[in-house]
Amino acid sequence: MPRWLVIAALAATLGACTFPTDPDRLVFGVSGARPAVATSPKNDEEMRQFLDAKVNQICTLGYAPVKVETLSAEDKQQIVDEELRCRDYHPTLF
Repeated sequence: MPRWLVIAALAATLGACTFPTDPDRLVFGVSGARPAVATSPKNDEEMRQFLDAKVNQICTLGYAPVKVETLSAEDKQQIVDEELRCRDYHPTLF
């Protein structure tokens, strides 16, 4: 295999990693349910840790929150919904 072909394939692969994307298309959400009466600071922190664990399974380089919303649900429940965006990957050689 010619050496220039290997170099061209590597350059194309690295170029694909830095292709500009529309940031609005990269927003997604995670959510969790909790009782409506559980609105103490301790319960808020537990929900934050729960949502953070779900997000860390998806975003390996960290994330930036876009919006957090608490919605009413049936049977005296609330749904905590967080919209966020994973941090971008920027390849570096040094």
